[in-house]
Amino acid sequence: MVEIEIGAATLDEYDQISLIDLSFESDYVWKTQMLERFESFDSSFQRIRLPKTIRVPYQGYSVTRLREQIRMREILAARYEDQVIGYARLERDETVNRLTIKTGGVMPPYRNKGVGSAMLERITEIAKQNKIRSLVCMLQAKNDPAIHFLMDRGFLFCGYQEFFFRNMEIGMFFSKNIR
Repeated sequence: MVEIEIGAATLDEYDQISLIDLSFESDYVWKTQMLERFESFDSSFQRIRLPKTIRVPYQGYSVTRLREQIRMREILAARYEDQVIGYARLERDETVNRLTIKTGGVMPPYRNKGVGSAMLERITEIAKQNKIRSLVCMLQAKNDPAIHFLMDRGFLFCGYQEFFFRNMEIGMFFSKNIR
């Protein structure tokens, strides 16, 4: 793992954060099937291998919105040698005592080097310090690498919503209880 520092992003880091490419490639997609029966609904997800690798572009932020999120201390930055190499946007929901990871990721050259794991560990520490009971993360059904990243770290599937993202993709939700 590379030596990184993780902490709240600053406005001086806006340009670096806005340039991070969170696009991803996937060989799989998660397909949902809903069965409606009298007085019940059943839904299932199936991991489907795609005929070829797809590249899913990141949909990005508006300039004003990202700056405001940095000001509100919602952006956690991972830094390596004074460069921001990853980030996570966090949102606290006090009504249910939950911290949601709204978006985030690591620059492609730094993926699979422990940066994402270190960020998730720091997010968990923040949750514990603030007596938050659960973490939730939402992902596109095509983001098989991130789905497995979370599942390997104890997150469990907890729901979905069709047409959740701007590209009309299914949003899959994963959660982990904090002890």
